[in-house]
Amino acid sequence: MSPLHLSPSLALHVHPATTIATVDSLVSYFDYFHMRRPPLPSPPEPPYFSHQVADARRFYLRLAPRRGRPLTVISGGWELCRPDYRVRRPGFPHPTLEYVARGRGELLLAGRHLALVPGSAFVYGRRTPHDIRCDPASPMLKYFVVFAGPEARELLRAVRLTPGTAIRVSEPDRIRDLFDDLIARALDDRPGRERLCAIALSYLITRIAARAAPEPSDRGSREAYLRCRALIEAHAADIRRITDLAAAGHVSVGHLCRLFRKFGRQSPMAYLRHLRMNLAAERILTGRSLIKTIAAELGYADPHNFTRAFRRALGVAPTALLGARAAPTHTTRHRQRRAPARPPPGI
Repeated sequence: MSPLHLSPSLALHVHPATTIATVDSLVSYFDYFHMRRPPLPSPPEPPYFSHQVADARRFYLRLAPRRGRPLTVISGGWELCRPDYRVRRPGFPHPTLEYVARGRGELLLAGRHLALVPGSAFVYGRRTPHDIRCDPASPMLKYFVVFAGPEARELLRAVRLTPGTAIRVSEPDRIRDLFDDLIARALDDRPGRERLCAIALSYLITRIAARAAPEPSDRGSREAYLRCRALIEAHAADIRRITDLAAAGHVSVGHLCRLFRKFGRQSPMAYLRHLRMNLAAERILTGRSLIKTIAAELGYADPHNFTRAFRRALGVAPTALLGARAAPTHTTRHRQRRAPARPPPGI
């Protein structure tokens, strides 16, 4: 038998008397059934995807999430809608976040009529009727992500983005970058992509809620909130009482608390304590002052009260940071990240 080499790693043994025609037949047979076998079909897209799109980039991670699992990303991507795009549903099996990056449309969400413009974000779920239409004159490019898990519901409640909520973000391009990063993580070649996507989604939802643009009637209040927050950030080491902060911000104490309750996530004094303990940690790590001196500089006459406040905020006593003063710093080499795939120019 002499080998007939079909490839560097494959040889077919035939008898020396075998004719060329026979060899050709064998090669054709092998070529047909093995070398030209058509690729296996891709998994079918979930039935909830619309076909009224001109282009799309989607990913699929966990199409049948187990009940009780933590935050789980099911699928997501972006879609360039056709002018006739319309999706109308009585609800959806899983919480879904959609975001309009470009174009315009209309949304009927849980009985409310809303205009869709760049920066619009909305959430729907199992009991949230929704009707999404595209403006034929300005087709939408929109991102979406479908997810599940008890952590997802808790996160949406915490940031006030429960199903049926629609907001508009103040910096649309930043949110679009986060969506592109989520898509890149989902299509990455790393085995931990599901966990990375869960982390990316958690951050995405939090940033969308934090960048919600105020309604026109709330702009004055939003500006007052930002002014007072900037005062806390600039003078955290010097502010002692909430009355001082309210006076510096030209608002009453009650109005100050309402502003932080509406636009922030903490009371003004809780935010002040957070910044003061960060200042304290920085001074302990970078300076040579005694802890009692740092406590006094931040308005704590009793070092024991300062230690309790520090431990409550950061989880350790101030003395735990003393040993890190002389610790060497380390530099970390960062790998260059690949740019996430975005819709082609002009979309």
